[in-house]
Amino acid sequence: MIRINLSPGPQWLDLGHGVRLQLLPLTTALMVATRADPAVQALDADASNDSRAAVFAAALARRAIVDWEGVGDEAGHVLAISPDGIDALLSLWPIF
Repeated sequence: MIRINLSPGPQWLDLGHGVRLQLLPLTTALMVATRADPAVQALDADASNDSRAAVFAAALARRAIVDWEGVGDEAGHVLAISPDGIDALLSLWPIF
C-alpha cells in the first residue's frame, strides 16, 4: 500500500545505513526552481540523459534536503548539512 502524506511541512525519510533525511515536499515550485539551477542550465545541449538526470537530482537534493541524521566525516564527527555535504552524500552508491 502506498500512503500519501499531504502535509505541507518537511518529512523525514529513512535511507537505511543509519541515515535519515528531512525533505521539503517536492512541489511544483521546487521542481521549477531546480530547472533554473545554474548547474542544470549549464548542461551542454548534447548532454546524455544520464548526465542530465544526475545533475538535476543533485540540484533538487540541495534544495529539498533541510536536515539529516547519521552523516559524518571520516573521523565519525557529525557533519552539518551543506551543499558540498549533500553532493558527497549523493556520490555514495547505497544512497543515490
